[in-house]
Amino acid sequence: MRPFPFIAVALAIAAAAEPSWDWGDSKDEWASSGDFETSRALCRKLRDREPPAADRPDPATARSLKGCDSEALYYGIGMPSDPVRARQCAFLEAEREDGEVFSGRTMLMTIYANGRGAKRDLDVAAHLACGIEGAPMESHGRVTHLAELKAKGWKGQDFHFCDHITSGLAMGYCSSHEAGLAGARREAALTAMIAGWTAAQKQAFARLRTAHAAYVEAHSSGEVDLSGTARGAMAVQAEEALRDELVEVLERLRSGRALPVPAARLAAEDAALNLAYRKRLRESAGTAGHPGAVTAAGIRAAERAWLRYRDSFLAMAAAKFPRVPRDELAAWLTRQRIARLVPEE
Repeated sequence: MRPFPFIAVALAIAAAAEPSWDWGDSKDEWASSGDFETSRALCRKLRDREPPAADRPDPATARSLKGCDSEALYYGIGMPSDPVRARQCAFLEAEREDGEVFSGRTMLMTIYANGRGAKRDLDVAAHLACGIEGAPMESHGRVTHLAELKAKGWKGQDFHFCDHITSGLAMGYCSSHEAGLAGARREAALTAMIAGWTAAQKQAFARLRTAHAAYVEAHSSGEVDLSGTARGAMAVQAEEALRDELVEVLERLRSGRALPVPAARLAAEDAALNLAYRKRLRESAGTAGHPGAVTAAGIRAAERAWLRYRDSFLAMAAAKFPRVPRDELAAWLTRQRIARLVPEE
């Protein structure tokens, strides 16, 4: 049920009047430790050190940036890097308080720290860092580091939010960020790789990409233990490993280098895969009922997705790389599957 109009107005006024979170004023039990007082005191000292009003986007620029992504603009993810537009976009994101980690205040902190997209101001960057919630050691480390950079007259451009993470939650955010950067490089490489392919070959490649994406999702959600606080990072890392693996195989096929597993090994690799699969199913029985733990259903789903991926890869290779022995490629793909199915000790 929607609140009555006068209640809605009162709630809006209360929300607007509520001060934003600041590390210097945090009431968290751990934040009160004397170990963190230097950074908390600095936050209180810099409480009013806001970015220059002139750095904010004017109305016309704001309209042109509707739906923008400051992370993508700053780091050049899927588009050319444009730090100035990233800064303007980040102001809009901060006003929206969209809840994304790599947007708004975080990106403004990065921009003012590195002096890319705005004049460097490490006090402004520290003030912005003071308003980014996180684990106490993260807030303390970030603010302290910025103060140290100012003290030594630092002129670099590599200050990064992820330099100070200590929590499993932040690890997940940073893993996703790194995956975005890696993904942009990977897509550029794949686009260049298939530029001269025929229409039929590109269609076979598109089917491979679809099957591979399904396998990546099935593996990360069904075969990776997601029961810990670092589950986000674990899932992203598993996905990235499979994406890199795809590029590795394609690069070897394109360059004409010999595959590392001979065709004669296919039967042995298949047998080893069956053993590993059954062993993983047995082990999953002991984790039943634990949230985020690997289940037999997840393993079966990933295995089915991998079989579709393998068949799509073999079909694509037959269209584009007909001289590559089918069993040789199948043996290598099978060995890679075994490595993913059997978690490292």
